[in-house]
Amino acid sequence: MKNKFPGFILVLFLLVSVALLPRTARAENPKAIVPDDARCEEMIRFGKQAYDRGKFLDAKTYFRQAVQADSTSDVAWHYYDLSVVSALAEKVNKDSDLLAPDVSERGQVQPSSGAASPPPPPPAPVKKKRIPVEEDEGC
Repeated sequence: MKNKFPGFILVLFLLVSVALLPRTARAENPKAIVPDDARCEEMIRFGKQAYDRGKFLDAKTYFRQAVQADSTSDVAWHYYDLSVVSALAEKVNKDSDLLAPDVSERGQVQPSSGAASPPPPPPAPVKKKRIPVEEDEGC
C-alpha cells in the first residue's frame, strides 16, 4: 500500500498540471495567417507579364510573393512551379556543359589556335547484300 500512494500522487499531479497549463503554447496562431487575395492576384498578374517577356527569374520572384500572400492558392503554386522549371531550363540552355554532360574534355589534347585539325573522313557506304525472294503460294 505504501508503494502505490506516491505513484498515485505523481499521476494526479501530472494530470492536474496538464489540465491547468495555458493554451498559448501552440505552433501557430490561426489569426496570424490571413490570406491576402488582392496581393496574390496582383503578384500573379505581374508574374505572368514577366513570364510572357521571357524573364523567368523575375516571374519566379513574383510568383513566390503570390504564394507567400496566399499559400492556399493553387493557381499561385502552379505558376510558381512553372516558373521554377522554366528558369532552370533557361539556365541549362545557357550553360553548354550541362547540355552535353557525357562529353569529357579531360585528357584530350587541345589543338593550337593557329592550326586547325582536318575533319574526319566520312564513313564509306556499306553495300547491302540482296537476298533473292522466293515466290511461294501464300501464307
